[in-house]
Amino acid sequence: MTQAEGQRTLGGLPKAFRGRACATFRQLQIPAAVKLSFSLTCLLVGASVGAQNLVPNPSFEDFYNCPQTGGAWQQVVGWDSPFTTSADYFNACAPPNPAGVPFNQLGWQQAAHGDAYMGVGTCDPNTTYRELIHAELTQPLQIGVPVHLCFKAAVGGFGITSTNSSIYTCKGIGMKFFVNMPADLVEWDAYFQVAPNSAAIYLDVVPTDTAIWYVVSGSYIPDSAYTHIVIGNFFDAQYSEVTVLDSTGYGVSPFAYMFVDDVAVSYDPLICAIGEGWGEAQDVTFSAYPNPFTERCTVEVPDRPGAALAVELVDAMGRVVWSGSPTHGTQTLTIDGSGLPSGLYLLRIGDEKKHWYGHSSLVRETQ
Repeated sequence: MTQAEGQRTLGGLPKAFRGRACATFRQLQIPAAVKLSFSLTCLLVGASVGAQNLVPNPSFEDFYNCPQTGGAWQQVVGWDSPFTTSADYFNACAPPNPAGVPFNQLGWQQAAHGDAYMGVGTCDPNTTYRELIHAELTQPLQIGVPVHLCFKAAVGGFGITSTNSSIYTCKGIGMKFFVNMPADLVEWDAYFQVAPNSAAIYLDVVPTDTAIWYVVSGSYIPDSAYTHIVIGNFFDAQYSEVTVLDSTGYGVSPFAYMFVDDVAVSYDPLICAIGEGWGEAQDVTFSAYPNPFTERCTVEVPDRPGAALAVELVDAMGRVVWSGSPTHGTQTLTIDGSGLPSGLYLLRIGDEKKHWYGHSSLVRETQ
């Protein structure tokens, strides 16, 4: 997400296979006070931004061997599965049963980025069982310095086998930081006997749409020089609001389940606004002016018959503060920024499924 991808060799381990063959580099720049127009024609795969992501292998594209079984977290470079040591790895290189993409034992979901994602059981209404994934940050967080966090989560269920298809769903999957983690199963079990009911960021709605990726994002001010990131559900069943997902009787697994992709921790406020969920190569030309703007900004978008477009303005915290979708034949949109604070914003354009093709930075100035 933040650095050109390439082969890596880990000491004592085989060279990691690559899930993507190339990457492009995009550098955000503060625009001048002139009409901005550009054409984005590069191949947007494995897209990167000019900011550092402190999370290694953030979309799980680096792997040792194609997963052939469930619980294949060991194949992911830079990640492991503490506590129950049973998280799953899914990749398009694998057969559908059990670990393929998009169809697998646990559900059906295209990768948010690239060809791969991981998956964890998030809650069981009757036990403290849950699955976690963990990585060591590339550098410790700085005490008191805000960082911007995000990841994508999708609901499992209705997979190839009924025995691994979830009955339930729940909220609460989130990101938590540690300096010293519980060392083994016994310590993790004790940790969850009284659930912390807190996380740096977490999904605060019960997800029920199995067709989409939910974006979990926010900012966080570290109180310690944290070195480890863990993703999972750190809330007990009561706070997680365990809810029936599959009422058809097909799924029989008692665990709620979520797929995970596109993990980011960065000091750059725009890293989560851009993300890795970019669409395939497109020739998209659009302009936004004036830039900087004070009250209103005009966006000119291409006329694409038969294709709906989505345009969003995102603030430095990753929040969508304005959105629009031009009707066919209409090529201009007007952003009313009169109620927005001054500062840097990201304007992005994509399709109706929000696969983003292009972006530009905008500056809102007060008069």
